[in-house]
Amino acid sequence: MERFPPGGDPADLNGHGHDEEEWAEALTRSVAHLAAQLTVNQIRLRALATELGERALVDPVAIAERVRAIAKTETGVYLRENLGESLIEVIDVETLEQDLVDYLQTDEGSEGDRVIG
Repeated sequence: MERFPPGGDPADLNGHGHDEEEWAEALTRSVAHLAAQLTVNQIRLRALATELGERALVDPVAIAERVRAIAKTETGVYLRENLGESLIEVIDVETLEQDLVDYLQTDEGSEGDRVIG
């Protein structure tokens, strides 16, 4: 039987002494919490970027460069913090981190939806 999430004890079939229903509830709560945090931050960032852009207070090229630099050094930290312990155990975090860093190095990823440009 496959472990969900993986664990080291062969007698513990789901990995951490929790039944599947408990894991499903924990993952559901984690995903809902992350989605709520993401939504709040997107709204705040859109408001900030719109105000700064309308006042010509930011340089879109400099922001894209900053996104690329921060992505290289901080993506893993933010990703692990945002996923939480439950999801870190069931997601290939290293691959997801590299995918995010790679995406944010592109023009599309580093410029977002060009709210400020």
